[in-house]
Amino acid sequence: MISYEELYEIVKNRLSSKRFNHCLRVVERAVEYAKVYDVDLNKVKLTALAHDIAKDLSDSNIDKYTYLLDDVELVNRSLCHAKIGAIICREYGFDEDMLNSIKYHTTGRENMSILEKIIYLADATESEREIGSSDYVELVKNNIDEAMLKICSLTLIRLLNNSKVIHIDSIKCYNYYNIKLFS
Repeated sequence: MISYEELYEIVKNRLSSKRFNHCLRVVERAVEYAKVYDVDLNKVKLTALAHDIAKDLSDSNIDKYTYLLDDVELVNRSLCHAKIGAIICREYGFDEDMLNSIKYHTTGRENMSILEKIIYLADATESEREIGSSDYVELVKNNIDEAMLKICSLTLIRLLNNSKVIHIDSIKCYNYYNIKLFS
């Protein structure tokens, strides 16, 4: 598997400075959560660093991958980078859990692994995000499944309020954690 230092240079060269700094903040938050849940820090750091590796792709580069994208991803291009990023990171020796963590970091999905939840939540709660407040960070540290439901709910509300299409994985994510916690 690629070293953190090597990946750092690759990601830095692929992304705008704004996006790269976001990735570094996600690494910081993901490490914070990984320590609470005793998850392999190297895997967490690599995955968090690379989660947006395909975010700054041009439309022409995204078009090379359209055969992999579903209708919602084709309409909402901000979702494409997750699937494409997972494909790119396969080249760096990422395991399936790491690849799924990148693939589902925007939509979530039902029955996520602990690494998937950490990356999804670290991305949502990094220090410069609107929901990066200490209340949400503490919720993640105290009950990761409750945090999944809360953050997924906030995402769905934002998408609905902005009349955006909603990926079926996000709906399944919401339903899964709602049923898990309240049934």
